[in-house]
Amino acid sequence: MTKRSFAIRPFRAEDYPQVQDIYEQGLITGNASYEHRPLTLDEFNDGKILDTVYVAVEENDDSKVIGWVSGAHISQREVLAGVVEDSIYIDPQAQGRGIAGGLLDKFIEVCQEKGMWAIHSWIFPENDGSAKLHASRGFEKVGTYKHLAKMTYGERAGEWRDTDVYQKLLPKPEKVAAEEEFDKTASERIKAVKPVTT
Repeated sequence: MTKRSFAIRPFRAEDYPQVQDIYEQGLITGNASYEHRPLTLDEFNDGKILDTVYVAVEENDDSKVIGWVSGAHISQREVLAGVVEDSIYIDPQAQGRGIAGGLLDKFIEVCQEKGMWAIHSWIFPENDGSAKLHASRGFEKVGTYKHLAKMTYGERAGEWRDTDVYQKLLPKPEKVAAEEEFDKTASERIKAVKPVTT
C-alpha cells in the first residue's frame, strides 16, 4: 500500500479561490452539477454546513488545495436536520491518488460525530466515477429522479436530465433536535390544551 501523499484539514476562508476554481473545472465536464456558476464565498458559507467542509492539500504544502468535500442540509425542516447531501470535487491534475476516497471517509466520520443519521449524494447517471466511489463506501442507490432539472450550459444544454440518489445510513443518535424541542415545549402545549385546575 502506497503512502498517502496528501493531507486533509478543515476549510479556511482563504482556500475559497482554489475551491471555486476546482468547482469550475468540475462544471466544465457537464456531469458534476446543474449549476452553471460557482457560488460566491458568502453563498457558500450560507449554503454549507461549515464544520463538514474539508480540503485535501499537498502533504508538503498546506496552502495548495487539490480537492474538497462539503455537506448541506437537504431540507430546512428540523425533523430532517440529520440528513445531509455531500459534494466532492477534485482537481483534475490530482485525480487517481485516492483523494476523493480520503475526503469522503473524513466526511462520513464528521457526520457521525455530529449525530447525522443519513448522507445523500445526487449523482448524474453518467458520472460513473462518483457512483463507484460512493458504492465503495457503503452508499446504496435508492432511486432516480427523472428529468429533475434542465441543463443550461455545455454539450447537454437544453436537456432534461435524470439524477440518481445514493444514500448511506449512519448510526442513529439517541435523541434528535426535533425531540429535544418537543420535550422543551411539551408542558406548555399540555397546559394550552388542558388548563390546570385547582
